Amino acid sequence: MPGLTWPPRDTDRNRFLARVQIVVYAVVTAYFGLFALVSGAFVPWAIFTVALAATVVTGVALLLMRAQRRAAQPAGPAAER
Repeated sequence: MPGLTWPPRDTDRNRFLARVQIVVYAVVTAYFGLFALVSGAFVPWAIFTVALAATVVTGVALLLMRAQRRAAQPAGPAAER
């Protein structure tokens, strides 16, 4: 069993899944945020907070994967000077 790593390994599959997660989490965050504003109830606010945190964490993971990919790429011609 491979286990969890942080930041996630930079693979095509992980990048695709992170992008899908961001979209899904953003939609859930928007829906429950609007519902929480309209109703003022505690449960929608709690779900909104968790969904917002999940969106931010997934966004950070995507940025870290991008940083890994850029660090692994060979330097361009300008860096050879």
